[in-house]
Amino acid sequence: MYERKIPVDLSCPLRLTMSLINSKWKSCILDELRHGSMRPSELHKALPEAAPRVLDLQLRELAEDGLVVKTIFAELPPRSEYAITELGRSLLPILDAMIAWGERNSALFERKFGTMD
Repeated sequence: MYERKIPVDLSCPLRLTMSLINSKWKSCILDELRHGSMRPSELHKALPEAAPRVLDLQLRELAEDGLVVKTIFAELPPRSEYAITELGRSLLPILDAMIAWGERNSALFERKFGTMD
């Protein structure tokens, strides 16, 4: 797991919140899980740009932080699913605000990155 070189500032609520979702795919994972539990392979299909190793690492970190829960089913072949927890669900209004902001400011992204298809 990633070890921080600079400790998190415990006196700053913004930095604490960002420390939980401050990676490229964690917020996308939480957004995908808002509609129900998913198997790792389903998440990989939903986020094809994410490298499987990175996605697996970030799922593990989200589970360690209590934002998602991993359920392993005792069957052959074994399977697992991830689901968002109530703590993770409490971040959804923040993600919704970020999504809405991105939609309202799409012209900025088109200037920066080109037209979006």
